[in-house]
Amino acid sequence: MCATGGPRCRQPCPDAEGPPINANQRAATADPELPAPRSPDAPSSWMMTADDFPLTERDLHVLCRTFRDYTELDHWLPGGEQYRRRAYQCFDLATARLAEDGPGALTAIDQPPPYVQSKQVNPVAGDIERTFKLIPPEHPATEPTRQIATAVARLLAANGVLSVQTTPHCLVDAHYMRLLAPGHPAPEGKHRDGLIAGSAHLIQRTNVTGGVSALYDRYDPDRELCGFVLENPLDSYVFDDERVLHYTTTITVTDPDAGAGLRDVLLIGFRKRE
Repeated sequence: MCATGGPRCRQPCPDAEGPPINANQRAATADPELPAPRSPDAPSSWMMTADDFPLTERDLHVLCRTFRDYTELDHWLPGGEQYRRRAYQCFDLATARLAEDGPGALTAIDQPPPYVQSKQVNPVAGDIERTFKLIPPEHPATEPTRQIATAVARLLAANGVLSVQTTPHCLVDAHYMRLLAPGHPAPEGKHRDGLIAGSAHLIQRTNVTGGVSALYDRYDPDRELCGFVLENPLDSYVFDDERVLHYTTTITVTDPDAGAGLRDVLLIGFRKRE
């Protein structure tokens, strides 16, 4: 793994018109709830690859089948759009157990509460109690997802983003997101998720063009920090959500004669448990 950039990192991000900016993000420096910034010398994002996760080919096959067979239409998209399918899972993370127990520090929650983001960070679906199709704890995808979340949690703990003192317990959200081309990975524009930290993990990418991701300075949204494309299974990026904004460009079908275009991404989010 490496702090951004990585082997696929390129600067700047190619986007003809430039991504839209969530206007609320321009006022980020005036956010009264913003914690003291971490050391400016500390990285705010990291790249990971398949080598960073203890997953087998069978694990990847299980995840691919889950995206194909278990996701359902996302009814929360604006304007009745139908380009996204999704499912959801939630874990409790006991940070103190992470170093010794690894995946055992994450416990899948059978009936998690509705997922809520503020309107400030998500102008598209903020201030709404959203529910999604649930992945139950006994589902075969639970274990590979737990392994991915554990690897990310360990990285965040090693860099001081998670700690026993500041984040003793976290809710860890797992969003199984299938995007059908043409579609918009980030209809919110440049945005934060309102989390401690988050990550995105490519599961598969088939017959699509676009999907270029970029990270931006939280305090200067026009300043791009890095642009890159997740191309291979388990290509991933991790970000400190209190310090950066993120965005991914639209995907389109590469070859209409080759069938549907799709992009399956597992999104992991860490938030404080009250």
